Amino acid sequence: MDTARTVPPAPAAARAARGAGRRRAALPLLVCALYAVLQLVAGPQFTLFPDSYRYARATERYLGAPPAEAHRTALAAYCASRADRTAHDRRLQPTVRQSEDAIRAAAERACLDRWADAPDITTGDPRYQAIFAGRPGYPLLAAPFVAAFGVLRGMQVLGVLTAAAGSLLVLALLRSAGLTRRAALVGQVTFLATPLGWWSAQALSEGLFTLCTLGTLWGGLLLSRRWSAAGASLTAVSYGVAAVTRYSSALVLAALLSAVTVGALCLRGRARHRGTAAFAVLSAAAAGGVAVAMRTLGLPSSQDTLQDTFTHHFEAPDVPDPWGSLAGLAERFWADWSAQQAALPYFLLLTALAAWALARYGGGLGRLALAIGVTGALQVTAHPLTTEAARLGCLMWMPVVLGLPLVVDRHWSARPVRQPARGRGDAPDSP
Repeated sequence: MDTARTVPPAPAAARAARGAGRRRAALPLLVCALYAVLQLVAGPQFTLFPDSYRYARATERYLGAPPAEAHRTALAAYCASRADRTAHDRRLQPTVRQSEDAIRAAAERACLDRWADAPDITTGDPRYQAIFAGRPGYPLLAAPFVAAFGVLRGMQVLGVLTAAAGSLLVLALLRSAGLTRRAALVGQVTFLATPLGWWSAQALSEGLFTLCTLGTLWGGLLLSRRWSAAGASLTAVSYGVAAVTRYSSALVLAALLSAVTVGALCLRGRARHRGTAAFAVLSAAAAGGVAVAMRTLGLPSSQDTLQDTFTHHFEAPDVPDPWGSLAGLAERFWADWSAQQAALPYFLLLTALAAWALARYGGGLGRLALAIGVTGALQVTAHPLTTEAARLGCLMWMPVVLGLPLVVDRHWSARPVRQPARGRGDAPDSP
């Protein structure tokens, strides 16, 4: 029959299906490649921060350099990076007549002369140095990249890879939650386009901690669907790496996720199973373990970081009531932040839409994503400084990154939501 001639032979149909599958699988990698190209075009937008210098110095020490040499190497990279940014910014001023090379050379020399004999570009106070000594995670991760490419280029390569890995984790997490490829790809692109992606690409610990946060969230999602073995392993590893990356942030994250999960166990009948209980126990154990380690190892506490904040890195005498000072500063900061958001409310609008989607469609994913957003807000509250708020509060974008794909999946997807496979008698924790 004529209609039979229009059906392609089985081998051809199979080849076409395999080709389409390979193209769909390659699309997320293409997004990562495009992102890497854009980072190369960004030029001096990648700049080492003062904290980057300290992480670079620690990395050099892990690679075997003596303290003085580690300082010189990290300082050289820091000064070169800042000089590039200074030259770029000054050349945009209409009254500047110097060449960019001359501006760069002068800025680099001034930076090196200023800090060459100093113990640190901020302060050598032991209390301040102890804050970074308890964070070996990122310097250890950076070590092979710095060994291969040098400080500046190695940290930039690591940043691009970290941001790309974070976007792929978002993609895989959303697929595990049952979203379509199109919706998960929206989540990947959103991650790279928001401050979460930008700060993940910087030479700071934010990128590694974001990966740990996503790993913890993914483990919690798997456990909420009773995939206990994989979820428990992923959760435990993520908490462990987070603790050696930024132990104070890991403590807040674990405590909040534990509280949210215990609440789900008490209030949601479908959440009362072994997987959810396991995640609650792992989160509580992570929070307790970090608290015990802080006391046992003598790591700097919130009291120390508050004194650092209110004494400008211990240059001024300690304040008598740092918690009272924090309450007043936080109140002023959030009032100012609210006014700024009211003037340009794109973040509030996106967060409101994402929060609605997570609450309505997210199930276990929704409550965990919203808890991570609250973690970001608490980190800002603990350090309510306008110069650091964007970095410390980047986790506040996590509900947007994970919530907008749910809107796409429910309202603009051509196919129904795919439910993940589950064992007999299991039921996903969903609305």
